Amino acid sequence: MARSRAVLHLLSLTALCVGGWSAWRATQTNLTVQAERVMLMPGALPALNPFLPVNEAERQILDLIHEPLIRIDRDGKLGAALAEGWSWHQNLSCWFDSAEQAKEAAQTITAQPLEIRASWDLESAIPVGNLLTFRFTHPGGHVADEVMAVLAAKPPQKLTFLRIACTPAMRPAIQAYADYPEHRAHVKRVWFDDDGSCEIVTSLTGLQAQQQLIDWILPRHTPVPEITPVSEVAALLEPVLDFRLKPGLRWDDGSLITAADVRATLLYVLPRPWPLPGRDLFRHVQSITQTATGVVRVVYRKRYSPTLAAWTALPILPAAWLKRHEADFGADFPPGAGEWRLTGLEPTRLWLSKRHSEAKQTLQVIAATSPLQTRVGLSTHIIDIWWPDREAQGTMTSDASWRKLPTPPHNQLMLVWQTESPIVKDIEVRQALSLALNREALSHEMPGGRARLHDSFFPPGRWFSAEPTPLIHDPNAADQLFAKAGWLRDVSGNLKKAGQPMHLRILVPEGNDERLRLANALALSWKKAGLHLQVDAVPTHRYRGELQAGRFDLVFLGSELSPGWDVLPLWHSSQAGQGMNVSRIADPQLDLLLDALVSEFDSSHVLRRASAVEVRLAELRPALPLFTDVADMAVQSDRFPGLRPNEIQRGVTLRQLMSGALPMVSPAVNLQMISPK
Repeated sequence: MARSRAVLHLLSLTALCVGGWSAWRATQTNLTVQAERVMLMPGALPALNPFLPVNEAERQILDLIHEPLIRIDRDGKLGAALAEGWSWHQNLSCWFDSAEQAKEAAQTITAQPLEIRASWDLESAIPVGNLLTFRFTHPGGHVADEVMAVLAAKPPQKLTFLRIACTPAMRPAIQAYADYPEHRAHVKRVWFDDDGSCEIVTSLTGLQAQQQLIDWILPRHTPVPEITPVSEVAALLEPVLDFRLKPGLRWDDGSLITAADVRATLLYVLPRPWPLPGRDLFRHVQSITQTATGVVRVVYRKRYSPTLAAWTALPILPAAWLKRHEADFGADFPPGAGEWRLTGLEPTRLWLSKRHSEAKQTLQVIAATSPLQTRVGLSTHIIDIWWPDREAQGTMTSDASWRKLPTPPHNQLMLVWQTESPIVKDIEVRQALSLALNREALSHEMPGGRARLHDSFFPPGRWFSAEPTPLIHDPNAADQLFAKAGWLRDVSGNLKKAGQPMHLRILVPEGNDERLRLANALALSWKKAGLHLQVDAVPTHRYRGELQAGRFDLVFLGSELSPGWDVLPLWHSSQAGQGMNVSRIADPQLDLLLDALVSEFDSSHVLRRASAVEVRLAELRPALPLFTDVADMAVQSDRFPGLRPNEIQRGVTLRQLMSGALPMVSPAVNLQMISPK
């Protein structure tokens, strides 16, 4: 009761100061709800759009309300959420001229010796009409080649992949082509990318399909887009990811959570320009269905293992709610399936209550709309959790009862070298420049004057992220490496080689004051090392072209930390000069390691693959990892015991804080790959 009276005191005092008697009267409502924890956040209450959080505080609240299929648990590993387990399989689909030929092909495969079928991990061979689908326990391309070799005497129909460079406006016409009765027999798959471009898999030859598409599109849309045959194959190889839903999960209206909700959520989010983590990973989804056994089955269009981690960042919403809010999302709050639900709402307060809990647990969120409200809340010590803004940092540090906790980062900044540039193509020069840079001092030029040093090319705190060797600031070691590469200091302390001074050029996008400030600080730091850094602000419309053309020595590259482990686009030689590999690094060994990483479907082996990539990148040094972003929450130390040092390093979430007293040993989550039956 004392705590309840303290809350009443805070709310009443604040209301009287800022709103008068009528506002004070409004605070008397809903005081029967006693908050076990009270959280103060700056500004207005959040809109609670689960796909568009405006700050870290809202992101953390949404994480309590909504659940993905799987999530990253307290130890940085894959943990249960709506799904209690998952498994990878692989489908191999091929089409024959008749149903009889498909049956004969199935019999040919099932008649193979047991040891051969066991080596393939073949689960089934099921003909349906002229389609024959093989199902394998594990994804793998070599198995498909061996199966197709057995069928070489009576091979299936050839399949042609066509790429159509169309716009989103043309999608209805392309879809109508695929659905037209005379085309259904030969159109096997249709895929659309975010930019509107399309791929079609057909049993026609490339020339036949091109002509048929032109005849279809010409009366409906001009000009006709470029249509290019990409490849010809004998079968479709498609990985299948099965999620086993927890039994009996329901929405607030009593309806079961099904694959329809998963499919509707993905279809709702992808067309919208919301910053969905791992958005590119979802582009490979071919279909989402639910089997009779309560398994959400996701079929992919290509072998690409990091798609698994993308599901940790997609909160699932009810399909029925999404249908009702197609045009006015945000008019009310969407229901969730998380451990907490929204149970009360006022203009400056909201309440969350924990589901399925014997003891009533409540979190009250108060919007601090004035400095006075913040001061009153902090001085009375009734606030358990506080999200301090930049101006309030001093208040927190002056009160020993508050403990600052970092939250998980979401973005990373790297310094990328153009490895074909005349000066920095020398790896010893890149190493020396890295050692000569005081990253700790440079971090003060980041937004808010704060950043977290990060030495890895992978996100922190994940099971696949090994701890790299920290890079130290060592000017003496830098000088030795410069000298080894032929760069010596003259009497003025400037680095020269064959009489030529070391001049480097860094690009920043015009109008980006933060990057410009950071680049100028970098130039000042390296001036002490004896080199000149020219900072060039490039107009935004030219910036990407300059990067891909390689007209620079170094550049800051900021990116969102992906939920997955795919860094291939940044460092694979196939992406140099035309993709995201602006460093232009081209190393055959690195290419093999990157290919192996994105082809690893056993999550227990991903750490080994990612560590090998990390080691090779550290050797080649195409970039220098600098920082991740920092957002802090503050808690009353005596109310949240049990935080472990490694949790503080990777970031603490509101979900962890509200899970209880945070015991020293976290509960084990027995989430394992499901063995096929």
